[in-house]
Amino acid sequence: MNRIDIKLGLTILLLLITIILPLGFVMNQIFYGFYVSQAQEETHMLSSQYANLINDSTVENRLEVVEVAAKISNQKMLALSDQGEVWAQSNFSMSHHDTGYLLNLIHSADSQHYMTNSFEDSDGKTYIATASHINVNNSKGHVIVFSSLESIIQSIKKVQDFLKLSAIGSLFLGIGLTYFITKKLSQPLVSMEKAARQIAKGNYNTRTIQKSGDELGSLARAINDLAFSLQRVNEQRREFFANISHELRTPMTYLKGYSKVLREGRWKTEEERNQYLEIIDHEATRLTYLVDDLFDLAQMDEGRFNLEHKKVNINEIIKLVVKKTAYKALDQNLNIEYLCELSDKEDSIVLGDPLRLEQVLINLVENAIKYTKEGSITIYTVSNDENIKIKVRDTGIGMEEEELPYIFERFYRVEKSRSRAFGGTGLGLSIVKQLIELHNGTIEVESTVGEGTEFTIILPKILD
Repeated sequence: MNRIDIKLGLTILLLLITIILPLGFVMNQIFYGFYVSQAQEETHMLSSQYANLINDSTVENRLEVVEVAAKISNQKMLALSDQGEVWAQSNFSMSHHDTGYLLNLIHSADSQHYMTNSFEDSDGKTYIATASHINVNNSKGHVIVFSSLESIIQSIKKVQDFLKLSAIGSLFLGIGLTYFITKKLSQPLVSMEKAARQIAKGNYNTRTIQKSGDELGSLARAINDLAFSLQRVNEQRREFFANISHELRTPMTYLKGYSKVLREGRWKTEEERNQYLEIIDHEATRLTYLVDDLFDLAQMDEGRFNLEHKKVNINEIIKLVVKKTAYKALDQNLNIEYLCELSDKEDSIVLGDPLRLEQVLINLVENAIKYTKEGSITIYTVSNDENIKIKVRDTGIGMEEEELPYIFERFYRVEKSRSRAFGGTGLGLSIVKQLIELHNGTIEVESTVGEGTEFTIILPKILD
């Protein structure tokens, strides 16, 4: 009973039965009422006609004429006086007891011009009886026409048999449709459940088949997207540990090797000794940066990274960054230019942590310096009613378009072979992206190989 196709099938069948049973009952009542109503109208019409004929004094032998007409039409008819005397009868005989019972029924409806009622004789036969008033030789009486309910019941039984047959056929058809529908609806769900279990076991290559554009198809696509994301996360995790191992092992190897050389005195000149010390200092600094970056990322992942939000003049921060990075640019004969398009001081105010915003901009500018052999680095700002855009553009080597979606991932490098040559931990842009998002902003990148790269930071302005 825990299978969804069984639950769904039973639910549909229960709904089908709930509809068929009341519908069959209503149709049976409708047909029964129709046949009874037809019989009542027919007997009423005949009794009225017989009464009109009997009450017509110009017609001779009126009772005999009516009796003959009823016999010819095979109609059960009885003409009675108010005292129970039988004046005429056709195709019908009635006991004295039944006659008295019938007169009581007629007198109970004496306020009407006619009486229509069901009547059961002493033999257990049921009739629809319709009576109309007559006057014979100044004696009051009634002409009564009978219609057997047995024939009506037989007709109703045929209708009931037809309804039962239709209900059974509908039920079997419903079972077939239910089986088809439940299989069609449950099969994708069962397939998705199996795929989800495979994904939970770590088989991230598992995919579900998408055949429809409805909610089930949307769910299948969501599961496929989840599997792809988990596969990507798993690959990133493996790459992360591999990169961490490499990034830690490399400086540790340098530190261990050159410290051993110095400790054992295996250097010939003071210049060579200073060179070894410089390498040790460089690798120790590199290791410190890596540990600091990893610590920052860990705090961001755990939501424990706190920012000191205050009103910040973005112009002042950019000018400070340009001043700090100018000497690196000059070492490579590069020019750093800042173009400010902000109209006034109030137009350049954002809410953020000045030290972290400075860290973001220094990272972007230093990256631009690293990957630019000649040309310039340009920083400029644009403002509108809602946000401030800060663009950092260089004329460096650029990147392929397919690389752009991944550059903010941890340890991702466009060219693995040049990673050591250009330095860095491979975590800078990942930290930049998370810092900008912590400021409720976004960062975008555009790049063309051989022409350069442009990063765009969008920060919300302080709205009064």
